[in-house]
Amino acid sequence: MKKHTRFTSFPLISVLDLFSTEDRVWYKKKRNIFRIAIVLMCLVGMLVTFLKYTSGEREYLWISTAGYCGVLLVFSYIFTYVVSRMRLRKLGMTKMDSMFLIFLVLLSLFPLIMLGKVTADIAQGPIDRVVKIVDMWDPKRGGDRVSTSEGKEYEIASREVVIRVGHTYRIKVLEHSKLILEAEEQR
Repeated sequence: MKKHTRFTSFPLISVLDLFSTEDRVWYKKKRNIFRIAIVLMCLVGMLVTFLKYTSGEREYLWISTAGYCGVLLVFSYIFTYVVSRMRLRKLGMTKMDSMFLIFLVLLSLFPLIMLGKVTADIAQGPIDRVVKIVDMWDPKRGGDRVSTSEGKEYEIASREVVIRVGHTYRIKVLEHSKLILEAEEQR
């Protein structure tokens, strides 16, 4: 038997015809379009970060962008795997299966929201503020966080940033991610 292959004279039309169900190739599947969009968003964010910022800010923005995009990609593969395993079973989808899928979708909302915050930080850039430090968490309890007299909490980005309680600092902060990049004591 001879296999017939479909060939169109207009490849652009076949690529843009995303909603046809016959002979759907890998790049027309919705899950792959979603994955390609995530990767493109990651690459665009990294390129904008590279062009717009210096190495100090660039490091944290790249790590955050790539990390959250990677987590979203992993969740897309887990979701696809779980759905394909459910289709193979003869019982169909049970309540537990649907609850697990809902849990996966809710779990993927966190990296999506955090990716939105990082994208807003890339668009806005770091902000300089003068703040007085009121309280500092013990790093042994789970992070270097400080509270300011304005009532905001920030996380310290690196060990080079030294902050003490009761002092006033000029800080460079990523506002949406609540991350202190630099701190200079004011007298």
